Amino acid sequence: MFTLGFDTATDVGTVGLIDGEEVIGEFTFGANESQSEKLLPSIDLLLEESNLDITDVEKIGVSRGPGSFTGLRIGISTAKGLAHGLGIPLVGVPLTTCYYTRVEHFPGPVYALIKDRRDLVYYAGFDETGERIGEEESVSIGEIVEKIGLQKYNPSEQVLLIGDAVPRHRNKLSKIDNTILSEGELNYPSGLQVAFLGRNISAGEDELASLEPLYAQRPIAEVNWSQS
Repeated sequence: MFTLGFDTATDVGTVGLIDGEEVIGEFTFGANESQSEKLLPSIDLLLEESNLDITDVEKIGVSRGPGSFTGLRIGISTAKGLAHGLGIPLVGVPLTTCYYTRVEHFPGPVYALIKDRRDLVYYAGFDETGERIGEEESVSIGEIVEKIGLQKYNPSEQVLLIGDAVPRHRNKLSKIDNTILSEGELNYPSGLQVAFLGRNISAGEDELASLEPLYAQRPIAEVNWSQS
């Protein structure tokens, strides 16, 4: 089954294509490029270089966040449009799970840290078996440092921090004892990872209508409207 996966929740957009267990290809586009202008051309280019047509795609997986409000809307609306037009299943994939599965063989706790607006960070913890540690929430970087320190069952065990908030807050995060900070491309989502996760998720009958972005917080415009 050809499964297309993509993410537009962070500064780096990514598109991946798989056929069952086989990797077909992946493209990324950078922070300085408009995701609304680059997403569809990237999908077209990936398919073209794979000698495939959009009609060959049998399922779509899309990151549902948390992440950029604008980016998530672009990704999910594009996914819905393609799935509706092709008459194929659509599934939403949590971004925190995408991060965890990239490093799921790490022999200790993993925390996915995603940039939120201002100086807040959305975080989710996973133990070495993939079970959740505590609740997912958006808090200050100072609270992150404190919470991770308190949640360590074994003070000597190593903890891996991954996600696009890691480079931004590296200095503060490095103060947590026995912590490994991920680097490079691991701090950004993978379209292939979205595709593999999406392949394994059963699509609900109303996914096209019900799939919504997962925001760490309500968009500022909605907050201002509710307070007016």
